[in-house]
Amino acid sequence: METLVKDLPTRPWTELAECKMENLREPGRVHIDPFGNVHVCQGLSIGNYLETSLAEVLTSYDSDAHPICGPLLRGGPAALARIYNLPHENRYVDECHFCSVLCKSLVDRFPQYLTPRQIFGFKE
Repeated sequence: METLVKDLPTRPWTELAECKMENLREPGRVHIDPFGNVHVCQGLSIGNYLETSLAEVLTSYDSDAHPICGPLLRGGPAALARIYNLPHENRYVDECHFCSVLCKSLVDRFPQYLTPRQIFGFKE
């Protein structure tokens, strides 16, 4: 990610207060990775269809109770940073840039929701 955003214009982190790319409350589509994780955004899992049926993963998804989606819905990456008191820079290119940095720092705390680790640049 850092290579992709190098030299692009940035905005203050406090302005990055909503997720503009995905409908986290009521997703109209999901992504499924080779490990069975069901994602509402890249690396942001709501379950695993190899452990629970896909139908159950989708019907049991509670966006507000999800430890990552809930804060994002309440105020985007800026809220995620505040709620979990995460260290961060003052400026980012956009919401996705800031969110990916924050999620990378939360992978060990929420491994079932931020998976697979490779998405965030970690080796298996």
